[in-house]
Amino acid sequence: MYRYETHAHTSEASKCGHISAAEGVRMYHEAGYQGMVFTDHFNVSNMEPYGDVPWEEKVDRFLDGYRNARAVAAQYDMDVFWGIEIRFTENDNDYLVYGIDEEFLKKHDDILSWSITEFMESLSGRDDVLVYQAHPYRKGCNPLIPPVVDGFEIYNGNPRHDSQNALAASVAKEHQLLILSGSDFHRTTDLATGGVVFPKRISSIGEFVEAVRSIDSASLIMGGEVNHAIA
Repeated sequence: MYRYETHAHTSEASKCGHISAAEGVRMYHEAGYQGMVFTDHFNVSNMEPYGDVPWEEKVDRFLDGYRNARAVAAQYDMDVFWGIEIRFTENDNDYLVYGIDEEFLKKHDDILSWSITEFMESLSGRDDVLVYQAHPYRKGCNPLIPPVVDGFEIYNGNPRHDSQNALAASVAKEHQLLILSGSDFHRTTDLATGGVVFPKRISSIGEFVEAVRSIDSASLIMGGEVNHAIA
């Protein structure tokens, strides 16, 4: 069985990140994970520090964390993939997106001003992309009911927030949504609290998307344990 982190941030690309990408890869390797998806914050606040440069350059700089992780992945025999945690200006909701590429972001320099509905419409017909609302019941978030996204992150392991994981799990079950668990890794204390377990090793973000589509609670890491009860 292979453990994968689904929700991790880097100090290079997320203002709230405290751990460098390379250090994060090392830490997860030592924690017994086979790989991780880096999902740095993609929002107006996080992009502002890049200054008055062309949008494509901002996207390139945003990718620094992921690229630094990839540079050390082989050293630890780790599988490192790229996703984003996007927030649109319409509200404070965050969405974990897996399967889009940098060219998609570069093509749409107005993407952060979209609504989540517009974003989902732009992905219509694409089976290679999944969108989950991150920590939907955390204070300040607006759960999408009825849902327009593919799923909910029903376990968020960040200890500095009450994400009401049990409520997220209950609503996801009621609406037959896809489910996900993630550590929401920013600091050492967040290490390896969440994630997923696959029966085989994953070699690409495409394989990750395909595998996570059929994930159930028996294959979620919660509180550091596989299929741990949601508290």
